[in-house]
Amino acid sequence: MPTFKSHIMVCDVERDDGAHCGNKGGAEVKERVIQTLSKLGLRSSVYVSSAGCTSQHRLCDMQECSMIVYGPDSEATWYVVNSENVEGVIEKHLVQGEKSEDHINEGMRIDLES
Repeated sequence: MPTFKSHIMVCDVERDDGAHCGNKGGAEVKERVIQTLSKLGLRSSVYVSSAGCTSQHRLCDMQECSMIVYGPDSEATWYVVNSENVEGVIEKHLVQGEKSEDHINEGMRIDLES
């Protein structure tokens, strides 16, 4: 079984109400994640998967979807992204080792210090 340093989950659930992440480009975001990781030479060290509904779709900007990044520090960060800004989020988080503060889903900020 392969060992990964990070895991990216993208919500790509579509529903008839049009408000879910898949209706807002979730599949395109997931594809852009894979393209970006390949471009950066990270594809073999980052596992990419679809997430079931994260129940964040009504909180997100209407043209963005949920993306959750685990690692490399084993901490999960919830982002709200679209296919245009996801590359910058990946570069910031996985290459530079910093959270992309402008795209963090404030409704799902996890406080590990408490």
